[in-house]
Amino acid sequence: MKKGLLLFVVFCLVLFSNVFADGVMDYVDEVRGDTLVIKDYVDMGNVAGSLTEAVVADSVDVPAGRVYELKANGYYPLSTNLTTPADRAVIIVGADDRRLVTNDDEMSAPPVICGFGGNTGGINFQNDLTVKNASIIQAADKATLGWAFFGAAAANKTLRVENCLFEHTRWVMIQSNDAPGTNVYINDCYFVNMSGQACRRNGGVYDNVNNNTATMWVENSTHVMAQGMIYKFRNYQVGEIVFNHNTFVNMSGQVFETLGYQSDMIVVNNIFVNSNLQPYMTGLDYGETDADYLPMGIINVDTLPSGYDVLPRKMMVDANVVYWDPKFADMVQICIDNQVNQSTDWHSQMITMNSRTQAMFDDDTNYPYLVEGTWYEKCPNFTNPEDLLTVGVDSIRAFSIGTVDTLSGDVLMVWRKVLTDLDNYYVYSDWPIPIDLSYDDADLLEGGINGFPVGDLNWFPAEKAAWEAQKSAEYAAIDAAIDAGHPVAIRETVYEPTDFRLSQNYPNPFNPTTTISYTLPKAGNVTLTVYNSLGQEVMTLVNNEFKASAGSYNVHFDGSGLSSGIYFYTLTFNNNTIAKKMVLMK
Repeated sequence: MKKGLLLFVVFCLVLFSNVFADGVMDYVDEVRGDTLVIKDYVDMGNVAGSLTEAVVADSVDVPAGRVYELKANGYYPLSTNLTTPADRAVIIVGADDRRLVTNDDEMSAPPVICGFGGNTGGINFQNDLTVKNASIIQAADKATLGWAFFGAAAANKTLRVENCLFEHTRWVMIQSNDAPGTNVYINDCYFVNMSGQACRRNGGVYDNVNNNTATMWVENSTHVMAQGMIYKFRNYQVGEIVFNHNTFVNMSGQVFETLGYQSDMIVVNNIFVNSNLQPYMTGLDYGETDADYLPMGIINVDTLPSGYDVLPRKMMVDANVVYWDPKFADMVQICIDNQVNQSTDWHSQMITMNSRTQAMFDDDTNYPYLVEGTWYEKCPNFTNPEDLLTVGVDSIRAFSIGTVDTLSGDVLMVWRKVLTDLDNYYVYSDWPIPIDLSYDDADLLEGGINGFPVGDLNWFPAEKAAWEAQKSAEYAAIDAAIDAGHPVAIRETVYEPTDFRLSQNYPNPFNPTTTISYTLPKAGNVTLTVYNSLGQEVMTLVNNEFKASAGSYNVHFDGSGLSSGIYFYTLTFNNNTIAKKMVLMK
């Protein structure tokens, strides 16, 4: 019996050593199924590089579901940059998956992946790469700052970043210069202080100088304080671009740097507060600015040059907030008065579209699928923007004026509220995140497609959960609206007529039954109809019935035969219609 047990133990030890070959266990604190919990700098006895070493050493019979888990509050400096294996995907996940912008747990900051010593830090991906719940800092300290953290090292690979905090850059956070066909998916991220190099164009999220990009898909992410061009598409026709439910505050350069050759682009439900600030001088930064020497607004479209793929020009721009602080109004005149760059030919780029772009969107004959919907022209009443709209505005105004001088050496100041000692805490970002960009504007809270709040929904956790449940249907509705050549039609009515009332269904969310109540001020004909998020009629509950007297009425609705998602119910009375949203959650 003892001999058999001994043989079994020896067998297990041999098997264990084969599964985790080449010393990977030197860097592992715990094994949970296919997940390896990686030791951080302190666990390693103040030795850097555990993440790189673990991924490289993990090379024998690696399971398809391998996850490298990083500890909350962990410090994972890279003494040498990680190049992921070419033969398998890599998944790196921080232990705490609570959304960053609403996580107020001071003791559970996202693990920091950064540089070390003279190495600025970075990950080059030769296969698909996913990184979640981490703080990404391309620096070892204040004096050691990198140009880009993530780099595509092979063609047609996918990078997914989710719930990550990004801060500091000389150029961008992600680049794919040497790799055509890169797919980038950014969800639930927080970008702050995109600055560090004395160049007005540098300080953003993404660039590819040499090759086309296959996909750029950005959802529910917040961007705060940036000095350069944020998402750079240059003269390429990106395969697919989607920006849905994002928030941008204080962006000195263009949010979308493109010469206007896109044919598949969706920009919906976003907030742009103080973006595209830098004045434009005709010819300035030619090659990265408009080919017709026009100022570039938030949206820029141009006719396709000879040699480009002739594709249907499809673009949806709808339900976006746009606002510029009055403090920026005199910047162009200052450049003219001071003859910056010996020129008085200065123009504002604080516009939604330039004249050519607007004309193309208005030309339904030649461009039937360029669709422009609602722009809400106001600043949301943010719950707690700290001093972003005061001190932050003054800082980015001074930078935006100074940086357009071609001799400028200006760098946008770092905006911090918690860890302000940059000499000692440069790689440790403010935590918890000090701002709250939720708001209480009634029109904006229901102003997005399908009645959701505009902007990053992570500031509204309950609404975010409901939005996720209907996301696929929303994108189907957007695609259908583009093909039909009009904005997405279904919106929840924010302000009701005063002569009759439609109440919110109860319960809501519901499964599978709910009650809809309405009140009439007098007799009249009533129609109560339910639609899905595509605008298709699902059921008529009251069909042009005559109600003989004023009063309140209740209608029972059974959604047993319907799938989970967002639905709308509309009440029509004497040629007036009210719409409200309800959520079926099975």
